[in-house]
Amino acid sequence: MSPISFTQQGIVTQYALAIALIITSDGRLEVAVPLTDDDRRDMEIHIRGKFARSVALQVKSTTHLEHRFKAYQLSMFFSVPKGKLVNHPNFWYYFGHFGMKAMAYTDPVFIVPSEEVHKHAAPHLDGERWTFNFSAGLDPASQDRWVPFRVQTHEIDKRVLDIFDSEQLSGAARTLGA
Repeated sequence: MSPISFTQQGIVTQYALAIALIITSDGRLEVAVPLTDDDRRDMEIHIRGKFARSVALQVKSTTHLEHRFKAYQLSMFFSVPKGKLVNHPNFWYYFGHFGMKAMAYTDPVFIVPSEEVHKHAAPHLDGERWTFNFSAGLDPASQDRWVPFRVQTHEIDKRVLDIFDSEQLSGAARTLGA
């Protein structure tokens, strides 16, 4: 168990990600932290000088890794109120293990489109909340469904820039209601 609270962990890991995005992109990526979190995004990212498009990230972190089947796994449970579950091409999840001693994310991390998470991270509607379990193998030989979204920490800028370069940032927002 981490010696810091979950709220402290969330703030620390969000800012660690913002620092990594800015540094790895040589300042090309601009990161804004919303004052309000009604839309469940922890940060908005755009390419410096280009304001028309942005990527919203919901940051999920853990300070503990599970050891299963002779390999480590990144495993996180989280829930979302039924009316706040948003599938949108510009809304992505970032999943990572944060090493408390190193004070940094460990390799690999995962940057996954919201729709992919909502379909395949063991979704379950429990009353008024959707619950999810994101569980990804960290072994380089892993062949789970999350491998295409695996990123080395020193290349997160490239992954985010690839998202901007792709056709993925288009379409209308879809909120999953009842």
